[in-house]
Amino acid sequence: MIYKKNRYRLSGMLAAGLMLMAGCTDSEKVKKEQYYVEGYQLYTTYCANCHSDDGKGLGDLYPPLNRKDPLPPKALFACIVQNGTSEKIIIDGKTYERPMPANAGLTELDIAEIATYIYTKWGQDSTYTSIHEIKSGLTNCK
Repeated sequence: MIYKKNRYRLSGMLAAGLMLMAGCTDSEKVKKEQYYVEGYQLYTTYCANCHSDDGKGLGDLYPPLNRKDPLPPKALFACIVQNGTSEKIIIDGKTYERPMPANAGLTELDIAEIATYIYTKWGQDSTYTSIHEIKSGLTNCK
């Protein structure tokens, strides 16, 4: 009888654990989709004018985000988005010298959503970019 009780208790705990894991997976998926959609809207407003809707940039002026070379680490991406850059950038063997203006008005959440959109769309990232990743990146900007 004790064996049956423990077996039922164990199977109940296992079922609860599986349901909890499924719930986490679903909430992570929902969060990624939410960040992706919001990121698309923000990208369209703040980024597409220079980097274009398809992420291929604008000729010799603005670099592509949709490219062969990998996207920069997210910490560096966060710094560039918020603070801008005047550094020369080489992508796919092509040099871009046009400065990128700062976007100091964007929140950490905004940057996380833009990163989620860009890294999912053109960087083969399968997860959303957390605000924690962005905060960490911004605290280490040069």
